[in-house]
Amino acid sequence: MQQKIPNEHSLGFTSRTLSALNRWRVRRIQISTKFGLVFAVCGLTLFGTTVSVAELEIENFPAEPLRLLDALSYADKPHPETGDVRYALEEAQVLMEHHHSYNQYSAQANFVPRKATRAAPNLPHSLDDGYANLELRFSLYDFGRTEAERSLAMTSVELAQQRFDYARQLRKLEIMRRFFAVLEADLDYAVKNEKMTLAFLYFNRHFEQMQMHQSHAEVDVLDLETKYLEAFSIRQQAGIEQLAARRNIGLALGYTDYVPRDLQPPNLSAYAEREVEDFELLLEKVTNSNYLINIARLNVQHAKGTAESADARYQPKLDAVVVGTEWEQESGSRNSATLSVQLNFPLADPKRSRDRRVSLIKIRRAEAQLSEIEHTVRKRVFDLWKTLSLLHVDLRVAQTRLEFRDQYMDRSRTMYELEERSDLGDAQAELLRAQLEMDKVHHKLALAWSELDALMGNPVYAF
Repeated sequence: MQQKIPNEHSLGFTSRTLSALNRWRVRRIQISTKFGLVFAVCGLTLFGTTVSVAELEIENFPAEPLRLLDALSYADKPHPETGDVRYALEEAQVLMEHHHSYNQYSAQANFVPRKATRAAPNLPHSLDDGYANLELRFSLYDFGRTEAERSLAMTSVELAQQRFDYARQLRKLEIMRRFFAVLEADLDYAVKNEKMTLAFLYFNRHFEQMQMHQSHAEVDVLDLETKYLEAFSIRQQAGIEQLAARRNIGLALGYTDYVPRDLQPPNLSAYAEREVEDFELLLEKVTNSNYLINIARLNVQHAKGTAESADARYQPKLDAVVVGTEWEQESGSRNSATLSVQLNFPLADPKRSRDRRVSLIKIRRAEAQLSEIEHTVRKRVFDLWKTLSLLHVDLRVAQTRLEFRDQYMDRSRTMYELEERSDLGDAQAELLRAQLEMDKVHHKLALAWSELDALMGNPVYAF
């Protein structure tokens, strides 16, 4: 997509008009050097300075025109913003698989080179007395240790999954917001481009009249040219915002070098037709399935599971142990293989009391965070409920304004065709502005409903 700055040539002026414009500029330079900076800007206009969206080979990029539904599908693909929660989920799944494995055993090899000295006078004074052994230990019963660790691992996976799902919902909201920003930037550019064109035409008409009939003062023409250059500057800023909005949607999709050229405006009528429910009913739906509340509840459960798992480590443990040993010095009291059952019973450990107190504090902290999040979610639901109620009123205003501007445009066009005095250009600019305001309301409605869907755990933009 290439956006060109309109100049005198692109607006269709004759060579006579261009020559007159050039003579006018030369005369102004001779009159005063104060206008030098102004002519520098005018020079940019004459040379057709452009602000262009990069023409890229978009192999492996989304198909264009880019649809909102296709853009939202990128929320499920790897992205820097979801990398942390994605890997946290994979880590939790690995730990859970380990705790659910039936092969809970340990193996250990020991190598002990050793020299021994004998007191017997008729035997060598020293000799090798080292050994090597292999020890296999199988857990028979651990009095709740494994069960506590498995329960904690399952909670960790569920918690990581909730965080990952919530991060994907946030990504969808961000993509939707960036998508709408591009559409609004395009319309905003169209409005400001129309305003700039009108300012230029108005300035040029007075300039030609001054050249032909001397009916306008030079200072008045300078004033009109200043207004045109101001409108030109505003239009240039809108072009930069257009490019920035497109780069932002590319980054939201996970690309650093993708600038979409064509976006297909989505049909958002379903959001406009949705009725705002009673606040209490809406709040009940959110609190029953909200990601943040579920995450906070799982944090409490995880803190309790951590405490139980830590306490279970001080329970007895029954193991079967098989040891095979190879000795450098054979002796009748040394066994080459043993099988035993061992019961380990911790009696006292000063860390146990400390761990219990720390675990209790973590549980209380998680419960306090749950209360805080519930309060925050309730407040956000009320803000969205209030916003949606007001946006439906704003939508009626925008629809009425757009209908008025559409009919006003038809009347101005008719007057123009009848060669009567008409403000066709202004009417067209105002129609574009009314369409922009209408689209903004639709976008706000879609974002508010989508955020509410995300709070309730529902799919975002399931159309």
